[in-house]
Amino acid sequence: MTSGRDFRTIGVVGLGTMGAGIAEVFARNGYDVVGIELAEDSLERGRQHVEHSTGRAVRRGKLSEEDQAALIDRIRFSTTLEDVKSCDLVVEAVVERLLVKQELLRRLDDIVAPDAVLATNTSSLSITEIATATGRPGRVVGLHFFNPAPVQDLIEIIGTS
Repeated sequence: MTSGRDFRTIGVVGLGTMGAGIAEVFARNGYDVVGIELAEDSLERGRQHVEHSTGRAVRRGKLSEEDQAALIDRIRFSTTLEDVKSCDLVVEAVVERLLVKQELLRRLDDIVAPDAVLATNTSSLSITEIATATGRPGRVVGLHFFNPAPVQDLIEIIGTS
């Protein structure tokens, strides 16, 4: 019998609608999150996605203003991929193109610790094929969050085959 993993810091690479929602979900559940985007303008849009989504939750009475501020404070926004180095789990939420996802996982494989878990948020590509870009494909999983991630209480977990 194996014991479960204890994740403390989660990386999310790609802060479009899905990635920002995924970062929010983890931060809402008390995790420290490192949110990565390529450029400052994309990073700012990701931050605005989180602020808008949590602001809507405050207006609906589902989140206090204090909890909103604490949630946002748990997310460190960055344009430096190497900032995920200490993350226990890194979720990529970039464009749905096999070569883009493979290249990103190849880069992440060189950055994170050997026991870190790499995840892809693909909904249509082969997890196994994406994982082949890494030196340790067995540590790659699919985490398919449903849209909108902060509202849906459903995540599909897919292993490699």
